[in-house]
Amino acid sequence: MAGLNLLAAVIIYWNTKHLGQAVAARQRAGLNCDPALLAHISPLGWAHILLTGEYRWRRHPGAKV
Repeated sequence: MAGLNLLAAVIIYWNTKHLGQAVAARQRAGLNCDPALLAHISPLGWAHILLTGEYRWRRHPGAKV
């Protein structure tokens, strides 16, 4: 369970970071970011994260087996 909690925390952090970057990019482009609308955005969604499937990790050249 601790691993799932950590995974959820990482996803929420990633989403929060990238939502902030998206808002900043819109503001730099001169597009309006109404704070009232931002109140309805949540970093809790993770439909864009693939939690199943095959993951391949490259072995670090100096890693011990």
